[in-house]
Amino acid sequence: MRLLAAAVVLAAVLGNGHPAWAQATAPLGTAGLYLIPSFRVSESFDDNIFGSISDRQSDFISRFYPGIQGGYSSDPFTLLLRGEFEADVFAKHPELNDPTTGWNAAMNLSYLPIRRLTLGANIAYIETKSLPTLTQTVTNLTLANPLFTASTVQQGRQRTTLLSASSSAAYQFTPITTGTASISYTESTQEGGTSNTVYGAQLGVSRQLTLRDTVMFSDIQNVFESPGTSTTYTNAPTVGWTRRLTPLVTLSLQAGPQFSSDGSLDAYANASLAYEYKVADRLVRASVAYVHSEGFVVGQGGPTTTDTFSSSIAFSPSRSLLVSVGTTTSKFSGGTSSSTTSISSTATSSTSSTTTYGATAGATYQIFRWLTARTSYSFSYQEQSTGNIPHNVVLLGLDISYPSRVDR
Repeated sequence: MRLLAAAVVLAAVLGNGHPAWAQATAPLGTAGLYLIPSFRVSESFDDNIFGSISDRQSDFISRFYPGIQGGYSSDPFTLLLRGEFEADVFAKHPELNDPTTGWNAAMNLSYLPIRRLTLGANIAYIETKSLPTLTQTVTNLTLANPLFTASTVQQGRQRTTLLSASSSAAYQFTPITTGTASISYTESTQEGGTSNTVYGAQLGVSRQLTLRDTVMFSDIQNVFESPGTSTTYTNAPTVGWTRRLTPLVTLSLQAGPQFSSDGSLDAYANASLAYEYKVADRLVRASVAYVHSEGFVVGQGGPTTTDTFSSSIAFSPSRSLLVSVGTTTSKFSGGTSSSTTSISSTATSSTSSTTTYGATAGATYQIFRWLTARTSYSFSYQEQSTGNIPHNVVLLGLDISYPSRVDR
């Protein structure tokens, strides 16, 4: 394990974050059949491996992610299949060593049958005991699927599964008017916790009013099912507006009432501001966002109202190096769980008093086209009625990925 850290330091390379299990592959260039073997390895220091309130235990963890992806990629049609597993080696807790800590399988499809119509579909399945892996996967799935509604909190080292499937269609009626439709299915289970199933659907239409302004109308519907709780249906008709304040600054707003089958009335809100500027001829990207919506917390039953504020800054001082920092604050209300984990002392009966704070800093450096190094630091702090949970993780890693054409 120490050899890995030493190798990364001696190579003077930097990297960022945890392996993105649900992340789509970068463009592959020319159309054809591809096979993409990959291998990711990391060494991290975790100061609270069980996510505990008290008696926190730290460890150095070596993680290995062998994987393979293959399929056909082109402009009108792309189908990629992916499989990967995670193996963990602990320095001070060898009883936790596991050659198959987690599994991942995914399918990504995009198709343009005609110029005006774009179709897409994504399926992802993950199984893991690692909270950092689970949190990163949830983040990636949220980016890939706007209807994905899961969140995570510290609940110890427990085996968790997530199944996400979604499909979408976009049709350009005129050069300035576009209609969209999407459906989504999400299922989660957690050892000692509660399972959740969510069905989602969204219909929308957008119209460009001016060169800078676009208005959007959409209807978002979700059905939440969980053992021990009544099925909840929510419907949120929304109005949105996007304006390019300058060529480098974009403001987006979306809001509307949210009706629930239990008779309650809430609101849906989504606001973001993206800002780009140059420093020494290098582009800096900054953004802030706020979301108020209905979702669920993995391992806890029933729908949960979530308020999340996030910010990020990314900067590339050179073509090979990317540096980024980010913050997030989330407050959860609603949702219940009967789970109790003695080893982690993080039994949580409700998310009604849970607030999480997070900060990340990291960098990636592309050594070769097929080799990338990364480093990151992440901090989280969870406030809840049963006690507070701090968590720090420092990581160094290397990612190997080599796409090759197999139809030549």
